Amino acid sequence: MCLVHSARDMTKDIDALYEPKTVINKLTKIIAEQENVPEDWLNDGVKGYIGDNVPVDEFLVFDSLKVNVVAPEYLLSMKLMSSRYGETDADDILFLLNKLHINTFDEAISILTSFYPQKMIMPKTIYFLQECIEANETKSRE
Repeated sequence: MCLVHSARDMTKDIDALYEPKTVINKLTKIIAEQENVPEDWLNDGVKGYIGDNVPVDEFLVFDSLKVNVVAPEYLLSMKLMSSRYGETDADDILFLLNKLHINTFDEAISILTSFYPQKMIMPKTIYFLQECIEANETKSRE
């Protein structure tokens, strides 16, 4: 959200899928010690929200590193699936709804169900999305 979409200034960690896991985990620990940041600054917890056939875009390519990012529609779906109150999820969802020109609940649900089966979508996700759509409507009327 910060680096790719410039949605906000800060993040407390970087969500990533990476290989080789053992080597990179050792390196992130060294970096954490040198830079005085939490050891979990590189977080692979996002793996719980990644499914098959994830749409990705190439973001950066270096000699020994390639950085891909998920498409904004998929990122919106992942944020909706997590729907964490008290975190930045609501702001991120509002940002992505606007970026993708999504104005209705049905449009958002259509994107969400294109990536996640209906049976996986928890009621809290539905409520969270409804609140975000209502907040967007209120904001656009002001």
